[in-house]
Amino acid sequence: MGKVKIKVVSTDYCYRIDAIGEHGLTVIVENDHGKVLFDTGQGLALKHNLDVLGWNLENLDAIAISHGHNDHTGGLLQALELSGADEIPVYGHEDILLERIKVYPWGEGPTGTPLPRKDYEKAGAKFIFNEEPVELIKGVRLTGPIERGFVETNTTAHFQIIDGQKVQDPFHDDQALIVETDKGLIIVFGCAHAGVINTMNHVEKVTGEKKFYGLLGGTHLLEADDTVLEKTLKEIENREVQILGFTHCTGLDQIAYFNRHFKGKCCDASTGFLLEV
Repeated sequence: MGKVKIKVVSTDYCYRIDAIGEHGLTVIVENDHGKVLFDTGQGLALKHNLDVLGWNLENLDAIAISHGHNDHTGGLLQALELSGADEIPVYGHEDILLERIKVYPWGEGPTGTPLPRKDYEKAGAKFIFNEEPVELIKGVRLTGPIERGFVETNTTAHFQIIDGQKVQDPFHDDQALIVETDKGLIIVFGCAHAGVINTMNHVEKVTGEKKFYGLLGGTHLLEADDTVLEKTLKEIENREVQILGFTHCTGLDQIAYFNRHFKGKCCDASTGFLLEV
């Protein structure tokens, strides 16, 4: 595949004095065949971090959205504008545009994609909704909806608004990126609402590959109990993962848990992180 670069433009953690951390995730994936933007964060950090990191969104071949939460779609309008393109494909499940809320102990608040579809289309978005794995550029695929087997994440506080009614959110739109490298596959998660283990199993079905070179991104293991963490760790060991860069909604304690068990294989996938393979 030649050189592959994975760049974390923004996420929750930031150790650079010149960049901004924000809850969410924005990742650029580049290879010899093109350039893909995966998620767009909330939007506050996007342009600032691109400028200070010396990266840009010019010549984007596609934008891919992992799921329709505003910490992954909040910067979509800005990303379209920064790309400079008259039209750009925006891939995701059709549910990424649904109205959503989360119920907190103190009340509830909106969590869905912040603007209506027409606003993004006016800025150049050409939405392509997928129900199956889809190639974005050669060597980079979006997984398609992920089959659930093992219950890994707690989604009981998340709801869609359908015809004015709250409906438990099944997160059918949750997807990940499959990135091919000369050393093996890298899976880039947005939030892994479908579950890390379920996503790995799905990628195996899609690609036929049982082992993965790397796992990066958000995992929503923040509220996972010991059983889930131990099972996830074991599955990662079984797949002989060599690079582990969990961030965003994984949780600091959970990141430390994996760091202790995978010494020498974990990377700090915070804002400004660059992986070259």
